[in-house]
Amino acid sequence: MAGANVYRMVCKGLLTKSGIPSIDYAANPYFGCEHGCTYCYATFMLKFHEAPGEWGSFVGVKENAPDVLAREVRRKKPGVVSFGTVCDAYQPAEASHRVTRACLEAFAGVESFEVGVLTKSDLVVRDGDVLERIPRARVGFSITTLDERLARAFEPGAPPPGSRLLAMKALAARGIPVWGFLGPVLPTFSDSEEAVRGIFRAMRDAGAGHVLVDTMNMYPSVWGRVRALVTERFPERLPGFEVVRKDRAGYEADLIGRVRDAARSAGIEAETCF
Repeated sequence: MAGANVYRMVCKGLLTKSGIPSIDYAANPYFGCEHGCTYCYATFMLKFHEAPGEWGSFVGVKENAPDVLAREVRRKKPGVVSFGTVCDAYQPAEASHRVTRACLEAFAGVESFEVGVLTKSDLVVRDGDVLERIPRARVGFSITTLDERLARAFEPGAPPPGSRLLAMKALAARGIPVWGFLGPVLPTFSDSEEAVRGIFRAMRDAGAGHVLVDTMNMYPSVWGRVRALVTERFPERLPGFEVVRKDRAGYEADLIGRVRDAARSAGIEAETCF
């Protein structure tokens, strides 16, 4: 977000064991994230690290991360690495600090690791030359809505969805595998079959090979922020959010059906992770 407190820090390690199925290691070159997404679940990180403010207001730049990672790539057991599990590796600070780019360089020519990036930023296009040199690289783009006004409300510091789709198309044109992440699905905004179908088609047209779909995390800390935003900006939608909270299982069962129908209509492969 504009005016974020950006400061330097050091890390002891960068590749951390991941609890996410299908991912062995998480890699987060930054602590904190300027995108300031209202629904961000990564605020739990504040329980483990001291921070100079609220989540979204600061960014710790792990300046020694590239050197640390270069050693880890030589020593760690090969596996699947995901950049950006509790931050966006291509948030605005990366434009000048270039830590993510330097970290990716450690995987150039390395066959033993599969390297993934999940981002909301078109800045990743800058590093297409590095990604091309990573034998098993792929890039995912998170898009929660095609409505740029809505995106600004929920994701105030992130590039607009249209820019992400153009970035996806640019990387796909270079032969870099790309995929889409519809997550979190925004209740009453992006969970109708029409909305899901539209996002799927946009991702397909931008070159995505498949789409992963996830629901919104409703932990108390997340729900508090989301409820405040919806109450202030979209009060007529609040009852719909409450329905989801009260009958999560029913909502997810219905959503899975809509995702399948929309994927079939759009002609793209899709899977859910809920």
